[in-house]
Amino acid sequence: MSNSRWTNLFVAYLALVGAFLPYVGWSPSLGAISEELGLSYSQAGGISSITGLVAGVMIMIGGVVASQWGSKNVIMAGLAAGVTGQAVFAMADDGFELIVVARVLAGVSVGFLWVATYTMAVSWFRDGKKTGRALGVMLSGDGMGALLSLFVFSTVLAAFGWRMGLTVQAVCMGAVLVVVLFVSKNAPVAGGQELHTVPAELVVGVSAERTYRSLLNRNVLSALLFWIGGVGLFAAISSWMPSILVEEAGMSESLAGFLTALFSIAGSAAALSVPILAERLGSTKRIIAVGGFLTAGSIAAMTLFLSTGNYVMVVVLVPLVGIGVYASESLSLAEAIESVHPKSAGVVNGITLGVPWIVSGFAYPYLLGAVKDATGSFVQGFVMLTVATIVLCAITPFFIKEAVPVVEPKSGALEPQR
Repeated sequence: MSNSRWTNLFVAYLALVGAFLPYVGWSPSLGAISEELGLSYSQAGGISSITGLVAGVMIMIGGVVASQWGSKNVIMAGLAAGVTGQAVFAMADDGFELIVVARVLAGVSVGFLWVATYTMAVSWFRDGKKTGRALGVMLSGDGMGALLSLFVFSTVLAAFGWRMGLTVQAVCMGAVLVVVLFVSKNAPVAGGQELHTVPAELVVGVSAERTYRSLLNRNVLSALLFWIGGVGLFAAISSWMPSILVEEAGMSESLAGFLTALFSIAGSAAALSVPILAERLGSTKRIIAVGGFLTAGSIAAMTLFLSTGNYVMVVVLVPLVGIGVYASESLSLAEAIESVHPKSAGVVNGITLGVPWIVSGFAYPYLLGAVKDATGSFVQGFVMLTVATIVLCAITPFFIKEAVPVVEPKSGALEPQR
């Protein structure tokens, strides 16, 4: 069982890394893409916003589907959509319509991969009460995904052009699809036989009631609000920071991509280490709150330095924002999942990851582009992001109640023991 756990965690990790290619693999060349296709800043921001909106919907759908049909099938569907989306994007001409189609497919890919990979990780590690550690490993995949998509592949985009670069990305995602097909498998479900002895109509009724209660759980709501703030910052920074550093600071595409990737690289290190620290300290709420304050303070300082043109300090603050976001996201999501019944974990995972993409994953990138079109500057947009971050990331952790994991019942009982 232990070897299977780590093998499937590795495959889920690999698929999660692949999800970054359709989401931000193009952003280091945003300037070249916009110039060649004649896009305004609002339309350029819309490239990410469309993906974020569709990804959010797919995450919620994928959470339900993964609970019913298995995470592996959802991961494979996400990879297939990513391959197609990158290929379509590479063929886009002087029109916005084909780009929209490509970004919709990218949204399907990102959404399915995000929720299904996390659900697979949780499913394999939950009975060992190592959910936080597994989620930390998965969140650390963001660093590798950001490094590959924003830095390594930016050299391919610069050397061969963005169209060929996107084609190469599609081929790489196809290779990951083959690995998932032949290596991964869904986690066994404990206690399934006992639950099947209950009349189907009763199980459906209780499941609906249980799901409703789970979504109103204070830890689930707190995690949801924090993730809205965190996902929005990730979407805005990963989409626009390379362009800001290239156009306003005069950096190369590869350097701008690498410096932007520090958001996820530093954050991934925090996501991997902080859950272990929380286990030893026996308290997660305090660490989540500290991460929230670090996030809000860093984005406020970044806005100040952006307004003064001090791009060195802007770059220095990028990883600090990432550390605050990722450290608290992994712990808040673990608290949310461990506060509900195992059968509701997939749905809670889908809601917590999906709604933020629909809300801030859509709004933040478009907002920055629209503000840039209207004012000629990104500063006012970052001021709005700062206010939202204070509310969503610095205040909401105080409403968390540290949870005792809810386990699958060993008898025919419908309700978990608390």
